[in-house]
Amino acid sequence: MVDLAILILLGLCVLAGYYRGTIYAAINFGVTLVSFFLALLLIPSVAGIIKGSDTLYKGMLYYFEGYEYVSATSVERVHELASNLSEQELDQLIDNANMPIPMGDAVRKNIRHAAYAKKGIVTLGDYFNQTIVDVVINIVSLLVLFIVIRLVLGWILRVVDFSMEGLPVMSRYDAAFSCGIGFLHGVLLLYIVFLLTPVVLTVVAPLEKYLYESVLGGFFYRVDPLLWLIPTT
Repeated sequence: MVDLAILILLGLCVLAGYYRGTIYAAINFGVTLVSFFLALLLIPSVAGIIKGSDTLYKGMLYYFEGYEYVSATSVERVHELASNLSEQELDQLIDNANMPIPMGDAVRKNIRHAAYAKKGIVTLGDYFNQTIVDVVINIVSLLVLFIVIRLVLGWILRVVDFSMEGLPVMSRYDAAFSCGIGFLHGVLLLYIVFLLTPVVLTVVAPLEKYLYESVLGGFFYRVDPLLWLIPTT
């Protein structure tokens, strides 16, 4: 089902590119790309609102229970000082935790840089928990911002296209180029959609099994360059 949904989305993007033409498809692709990076820059504005709500933020810290990932190695290590771990011990702990991508690397980065020291967070359990919640908030903030910005910029593009009675098309090879750009646009959209995967897997871990059974789904999850752009705090 996941593979089928991915193929349908890619097919629709290719068809959209074909019917709109190369110039429109290229601008549309650029609009999506610009929307994403604008949303990425504005993450702190939305994330700050969520973190500013004590009830919501504390509720998320309680709900996501990052401590359980530490318990996968040893329950006793939950309250151990993060600064006491060697690089090798930290890597082993994260490997044993089997966390969704990119949660493990985010925890590793935050512990190595003592990212929460000013907040008085020092134990392994708290580092795991705090990092997971912050990454989840940042992903959700990014996607909300992306949708809003993309809708606004997309509307502007449609207005321009309508006012010009359609953007011009290339005289030669327009169909081939427009389909190719449409395909790339579909790949970009899929990478953005799959940013939700670590959030879902953090809440419902057993779904990872079904994701890896999907050839395309597993690929877009494991090889998503956008995931590594998400702030870890």
